[in-house]
Amino acid sequence: MKTIYNKLLFFLLMLPLTALAQATLEGKVVDAKSKQSLPGVNVVVQGTQSGVSTDLDGNFKIGKLKKGDKLVFSFVGYKNQTITFDGQKSVTVTMEEEANTLQEVVVQVGYGSVKKKDATGAVEVLTTKEFNRGYNSTVEGLLNGRAAGVTVTQGGSPGAGATIRIRGESSLTASNDPLVVVDGVPVANGINSVNPNDIETISVLKDAASTAIYGNRASGGVIMITTKKGAKGEIKVNASTTFTVNTLAKKINTTSADQFRAFVSNPANIALYNIDPNRVARLGTANTNWQDEIFSNSVTVDNFVSMRGALFGKLPTSFSYGHSYIPGILETSKFDRTTMALRLNPSFFKDHLKIAINTNMTITKNRYADEGAIRDAINFDPTQSVYSSNGANGGYFEWYDASNQPIFLATDNPVAKLYQRNNTGKSYRFLSNIQADYKFHFLPELKLTAIAGVDRSYGEGRNELSNQSINGFFNSGNNLGSYSYSSGENTSDLLDVYLNYAKTFGKFNVDVTAGHSYQETRNSSFYSGETRNPNNVINSNNYKLNPAVKLESYFGRANFGYDNRYLVSFNVRKDISNNFDKSLRTEIFPGASFAWNISNESFMKDSKSITNLKLRAGWGIVGQQNMPTSFSYIPQYLTAAIGSYYQFGTNVVVPVAPLFYANNVKWETIESTNLGIDFELYKKVKGSLDFYNKESRDLLTLGVPYPDGANLSNSGPRNFGNMVVRGVELNLNSDVVKMDNFTWNLNFNTNYQYRKITATSSDGTDSPGIFTGGIAGGVGNTIQIHSTGYAPFSYYVYEQVYGTDGKPLEGVFVDRNNDGIINSKDMYRYKKPYADFTFGLMSNMNYKNWDLSMAWRASIGNYMYDNISSSLGYLTNSIQQITPLNNINPSFFDTGFVNEGNNRYFSDYYIKDASFIKLDNISVGYNFKEPFGKATTAKLSLGVQNALVISKYKGIDPEIYGGIDNTIYPRARMYVLGCNVNF
Repeated sequence: MKTIYNKLLFFLLMLPLTALAQATLEGKVVDAKSKQSLPGVNVVVQGTQSGVSTDLDGNFKIGKLKKGDKLVFSFVGYKNQTITFDGQKSVTVTMEEEANTLQEVVVQVGYGSVKKKDATGAVEVLTTKEFNRGYNSTVEGLLNGRAAGVTVTQGGSPGAGATIRIRGESSLTASNDPLVVVDGVPVANGINSVNPNDIETISVLKDAASTAIYGNRASGGVIMITTKKGAKGEIKVNASTTFTVNTLAKKINTTSADQFRAFVSNPANIALYNIDPNRVARLGTANTNWQDEIFSNSVTVDNFVSMRGALFGKLPTSFSYGHSYIPGILETSKFDRTTMALRLNPSFFKDHLKIAINTNMTITKNRYADEGAIRDAINFDPTQSVYSSNGANGGYFEWYDASNQPIFLATDNPVAKLYQRNNTGKSYRFLSNIQADYKFHFLPELKLTAIAGVDRSYGEGRNELSNQSINGFFNSGNNLGSYSYSSGENTSDLLDVYLNYAKTFGKFNVDVTAGHSYQETRNSSFYSGETRNPNNVINSNNYKLNPAVKLESYFGRANFGYDNRYLVSFNVRKDISNNFDKSLRTEIFPGASFAWNISNESFMKDSKSITNLKLRAGWGIVGQQNMPTSFSYIPQYLTAAIGSYYQFGTNVVVPVAPLFYANNVKWETIESTNLGIDFELYKKVKGSLDFYNKESRDLLTLGVPYPDGANLSNSGPRNFGNMVVRGVELNLNSDVVKMDNFTWNLNFNTNYQYRKITATSSDGTDSPGIFTGGIAGGVGNTIQIHSTGYAPFSYYVYEQVYGTDGKPLEGVFVDRNNDGIINSKDMYRYKKPYADFTFGLMSNMNYKNWDLSMAWRASIGNYMYDNISSSLGYLTNSIQQITPLNNINPSFFDTGFVNEGNNRYFSDYYIKDASFIKLDNISVGYNFKEPFGKATTAKLSLGVQNALVISKYKGIDPEIYGGIDNTIYPRARMYVLGCNVNF
């Protein structure tokens, strides 16, 4: 028996090689026309999970093949190629470009996707090759300047997010942020929940025809992020590390110590400006550049590693880990972020059931610098030293009066202000969802999709003021500083279920989707503060649990096509939100669009010049519910002070105080129309041209005046009026040169935009509009206004009168209404902070193993209010304030303004042209061939971020969201060294 078993085993081991032997195939994939190698081509054994991708030189190697296996080669923009393995050792595969490369670009839309050729709305898709190069710590950096009509204003502090606007603002004080959808799940503040290195594509939905299916959340447009999914085939590893040296690109102009001493001690100036000799006597001997003391170079380190492939040979998996450490250029500021992401994409029942599991975890640690130190640095006396020899205040110089008591309201030592405060924060964010797609076996054209998602975040912060800080003094000798702790938690749960039916009937194709969505968001906060003064200990504790915001929706979309020429799309969403009173909380948001593929008409098929031409038209309505003050329709009361009683009815008297109450606030709606053309010329230049019009009605606005007695406050939230935004967008993309060893691609976009408020609700008030745009200087002053017939956020100012020498005359303004009196009736609306035209240009060149990339942006027609000069640029700020001496702002030497009053803050002299051209990034890279063996690649790159700014504006930066320059955390100029390896 044992002999029989041995023989059987030997027999099995010696089965014919044609039955069990597996072979390996090597090869190369090239472009059929240019013969140029094609990197990144997917090579998959048909009917299996086994596959590889071509390397930088188009080479591939795939094993475990049997005779008769079919290999499928696929690449975006090329026709699929299939070959049969018959035992050959090597092969060269040629791939042909699609007749129209636009056809294969996939556009993510609400609850589904379509090919670019079938898109009827205004949608723009950015893939990794369109993203900004260089170092981008946040997702916003990938977008900046890359899409027409999309403006991104980035913050300067480390890890700071950005303000994104799609086709301008649709609201005045409600949210204008776009809805962010990550892998099909709408998330709040979601654009920073994903590591930029994890992103595959970004689709920007601009018009209401595309966004209406997201209803009340889509007034600011929609950004759909698709992350890199698990892949088939062998596990591939990508690792990258980036170092940046961050520097201060530009300083705010100030008067030097020597210039300041010379001016203040000049006898002529002492007599002319009545400078107190006691102040002159307090001039120091130092030469301190306070900006040099608070800003310094820093080094950022960013590491990222990802693994993609089939786990256990069967389960498509993607895992990534990233860590960013960014010390700010402003002393004490730091940002530390760790991200982890896991994505599993199994499929069952011959791909009838597909599962996608996505999990992201982000841990962020911050130390926040007191940015008030920047203003103090340009205002503090430059003749004083940073440190003092008297040992007080932790050794820092501070101002004391003649009685040796600290002057609490004096300008603070900016270095002490930074180092004597420790303000830290830590946050955790968990974003996860599972999606199941099931194609019914008995009807494969029908697919059921269910998505369950959770977005949970928790953060806490501690803010401690040193007992050595002058700001901690309450009286001499009793200084113990202060401490506060705060925390907050936010949870959002989502469940979407929808059906999709797609089928082609001859020349007709139908794609219908219908579903239900429910999302609930809950948040709470806690605050605890302690003032450490033994004579007067003040403690405060506050816990707040906000009502849950609930949104229930029903939605549907129907796409119809005929003969690849005529396309029609209809979509609708019914939203029910508890943010409004029961009688006003339901709204329906419809949308419709049409497209005509003119290039598919018989009279265009033979055209050599116009290789693609599509006309699009769309209309839709979206809404807005996000207000800074939610649930204003619910009556709320506070406990009143002793003796303050309010009577309800005849006999009921209670010690409560009613708060503002408005149960008539309703949805803000935005109706949008769009007319667009997509085109391709000579298979070389691709582009799109769009004309759009957005009309916002019943604007949800804060701070609207109420007539006396109309409510429990003189102002509050209400539906204020209407606004219109019109614009034109142009996108162009061209492979200017496409040769074997040299390619050059240019991408250009531009946008023109016009904004105007078309109606307001006064209800008996005589206010000229809604005042906004708070400024430094005076008490409660604002510099902007919303008024009918004008651009929102227009500057509201006096018209300055100038002398024969060209200098503005202090306190002298034009009597615009000719009544002989200069008062608020002479103020007028002058310029606005937003650009008329914006431009973006990206250039990518490749020569052999080298590549060179540049990204430019431009903005024309945007104006800035120079609040630094207006609030500090008068002489008495230096010689007659609470501080014995402040530095003289250089604006004084331009204007000669001496005094604080005379409506100087509102002079149109301070409204400056802030148009600019920026070179956001320039980078050069070298690609190494197989540095660590076959199928490995590496790239080394050098670059500069925020490389160049050209502008007439003399402030630190002409690009400040909102148009008021009152010292900002400056954007660093970054010198970047990066290394990326694939194996």
